[in-house]
Amino acid sequence: MILRSPENGTRLLIPQPSHALLSGQMMAAWGALGFAQPDPAPEVILAAEQHDIAWLCWETAPTLDRETGLPHPFTRLGPAVHAPMWARGVEIARAAYGLWPALLISLHGTRVYTEYMDPESLPPEDHAAIDRNNAKEAALQADWIAKLGVSREQVEWNSALVAVTDALSLALCFADPGKAGEAPMEDGSTRKMKLVRQETSRWSLEPWPFRVSTLTVRCETIRLPVDTRWSDEEVMRRDLRDAAWSTLAETLTPA
Repeated sequence: MILRSPENGTRLLIPQPSHALLSGQMMAAWGALGFAQPDPAPEVILAAEQHDIAWLCWETAPTLDRETGLPHPFTRLGPAVHAPMWARGVEIARAAYGLWPALLISLHGTRVYTEYMDPESLPPEDHAAIDRNNAKEAALQADWIAKLGVSREQVEWNSALVAVTDALSLALCFADPGKAGEAPMEDGSTRKMKLVRQETSRWSLEPWPFRVSTLTVRCETIRLPVDTRWSDEEVMRRDLRDAAWSTLAETLTPA
């Protein structure tokens, strides 16, 4: 779950799979001249949309962070918790969607555990969970690439596209433009994405990677009064199940 910093007396709670839906919408519009193209497009779009499939079960029963009185944001849960979830999510993707989406979701998990965090700085149980996950997923990835009969280059640029649409979605969900990431280009280079908030729910982006002149992406969120807190996990889960949902819509325009 993503917890956006409060604005105007309201806090947004965005489930991980809902955030991933924004990534899928971006991937569906991706492909301006000079940018790496998703190929095969339907499978890469699906992988972006489902890249956080591992969190589906957790989001149905989120855990209470007793230090804050709020659900745990994903940033406060360690690999000992979510690495086994990620492995299960890859298995679900393989059974439900096939090799390409499962491969890209698996690779995204490897990226999370090798590039976005430093295993050496983590507690032993988290480090061990990463080692187990990386070993298992590396074997699956090699097998699936061989079965698909595709080049490592094609796999890497598709994986990089999933990563940048994830990063842009996180930047919008957190309202933190510094998270916008880097885009793979057709010539093999990368470009840092510069995201600037122009006003509430409106952002400029440079360079412009989409095939459309503006892009509005939408997902469902829970809006809570900023002072909402819980001390009982089951009560929190009940309240979140009963909470009203609303649409988060963020518009991107060229800088």
